[in-house]
Amino acid sequence: MLKEWLGMAEGILQDLHQDHEQVSDMLEQLMKTESGAERTPLFKEMMTMLLAHAHAEQNVLYKKMEKSDDEKTRSFAFEGANEHQIVEQQLQQMMRARNKASEPWTAQLNVLRELVSHHVKEEESTGFPCARNEFDREQLEKLGEQFRRQKEKLMAEAA
Repeated sequence: MLKEWLGMAEGILQDLHQDHEQVSDMLEQLMKTESGAERTPLFKEMMTMLLAHAHAEQNVLYKKMEKSDDEKTRSFAFEGANEHQIVEQQLQQMMRARNKASEPWTAQLNVLRELVSHHVKEEESTGFPCARNEFDREQLEKLGEQFRRQKEKLMAEAA
């Protein structure tokens, strides 16, 4: 009760928020690191986590939200799916680059950080309230369990 009253996240929303914080920290760490030798493993780790997060979120939450009776909820889910695709394209392009210490790569990292930041702000300010309206607490908890299982599976496959 207190969590809802304070607007705090529960279930899948808590999982998503924690991932957002972790990815944001990793992006900041990448921005501070200038050596390609240091950036490469950190970027790979962040990319694996971000893609697993996006794919699990898409399959577990967005697909259900796309079927909502509420237009705002459907619109959010479709827009979020498009943003995931743009982030994935950016990640793949960055992964192919040989010199991860170059100015062009750093500029791409900055764009990635802005894309992710925009997506997170929109998701937490618009998507989370839509999800709270769409699902009750028990459903959010079940979605959280499904999200964690799927994300773990995707990360294990990527390893």
